Amino acid sequence: MRAQNTDLLHSMRFHATITGAGGVQYLQKEGQPGAGFSAVSTPEATVESVEYKEGTMIYTRKYPGAPTVSDVTMSRGVARRDSSFWDWLRVVIEGSGEYRATLTIDHFHRDTALPRSFPAAGDQNATNLNLDRPARTYICSEAFPIRHKVAADLDATASEISVMEIDVAYEHFEVVEGQLP
Repeated sequence: MRAQNTDLLHSMRFHATITGAGGVQYLQKEGQPGAGFSAVSTPEATVESVEYKEGTMIYTRKYPGAPTVSDVTMSRGVARRDSSFWDWLRVVIEGSGEYRATLTIDHFHRDTALPRSFPAAGDQNATNLNLDRPARTYICSEAFPIRHKVAADLDATASEISVMEIDVAYEHFEVVEGQLP
């Protein structure tokens, strides 16, 4: 068991699953959880107002215009032997297969406060996350990667963890609220 106060993995409360055509899983192996992220920009929708003036009207009327959605940026630490983001982006660049997918982002809340009695006993979930029930799920449809930074800039004097990023474009999204206990 890892100590919670020194384990950076405990902050990864966002899990992403990317399912493409034919059920292809891009970010995880069969039977394993989705990729954990330390930072995820949530989907955002915008509707511009459109002004319209008819006939002899003095003032213009405002109507909702076409909706647009912003791209999602996800960040996580670089992991050995994991090139899943790069593999997905290469499919987009090379046109070598179906690249559109459904991006599902599960946001988990801690069921109890992080501090707990010492020593830890039993088979308690060390992260205190209820992995069976996300608090909220964002489902981004028709998603594909548009930018991938494979690692942090190379600096021999830096002591930070190398972080990879991926930007994902999508066409529309839904928000599904989790069930309360």
